[in-house]
Amino acid sequence: MKKILVILEQDQEDQYALERAVLMAEKLKARVHVLICCYQELSWINNVFGMMENIHIKEKIIEQKELWWQDYAKPYINTVLISHEIIWSKYFVDSILEHCQTHEYDFYVKRGHRSETLFYTPSDWLLLRKSQIPSYIVVEKERKSADAILLALDFLASSTEKQQLNKKLLEFARDYADKMAIELHCCFAISPPKVLSDTGFIDPEEYAQKSTALAKETASVLLEPYQIAQQHQHIKIGSSDKVITGIAQKINAGVIIIGSMGKSAMSGKVIGNTCEQVLHISKKDVLVLGL
Repeated sequence: MKKILVILEQDQEDQYALERAVLMAEKLKARVHVLICCYQELSWINNVFGMMENIHIKEKIIEQKELWWQDYAKPYINTVLISHEIIWSKYFVDSILEHCQTHEYDFYVKRGHRSETLFYTPSDWLLLRKSQIPSYIVVEKERKSADAILLALDFLASSTEKQQLNKKLLEFARDYADKMAIELHCCFAISPPKVLSDTGFIDPEEYAQKSTALAKETASVLLEPYQIAQQHQHIKIGSSDKVITGIAQKINAGVIIIGSMGKSAMSGKVIGNTCEQVLHISKKDVLVLGL
């Protein structure tokens, strides 16, 4: 891992994202690059004062943001190599995605937001659904000492895509845990389909027992190359988001690593996939990898 991207939004005064990135970069021996959002609507100035005054005011705003950054970054001057750039863009998410297409990063770090409504999608969700690089969402405000990393997997994955995602997650998590010098745990939640249970087509207890046995069998084969101790493998019955976040709390995980199949349709926005459900309730940082 060589380079981490930090995203600072407009008027972001807290330093949680940059602090977390610097702490990781020190252990990963990586560099940090910071994208700083800077934008003000100036179209009204064209109508009143003209284009030249518009350009002048824009330059002044960017200069002020540069001074702000110099003060903001002072605590990290003698840590790791940090570069930065100020992006003037009304559509900051689109600018980030374009930037990532022409630069190489191992993952980006961003402060998390928790709200979402049907017709408003915060930048967290837009980036999660569209980003081609892993997303590290800072949920915990204060960085606490962690005992483990928790990796969420699908031990009953039947599709080729989900199996590929399992492998990608394992390879990333193993490398990340080794470089961060911390224990790697993994988990899987078994949720009996409610519709089938309600109609009596299946017995929930029988389904859970058979699924657990199959998941353990799959886990023993899948995890063997990655040296994850059996006592660090957690298979529980329940909804995925509650199982994952519950285990993360129990083992004092510093971050939850989870996969996303990248649902972006309206149905995905309303129902939410597992990683988004986890982000809504997690008290731990969340690192999301897409396929």
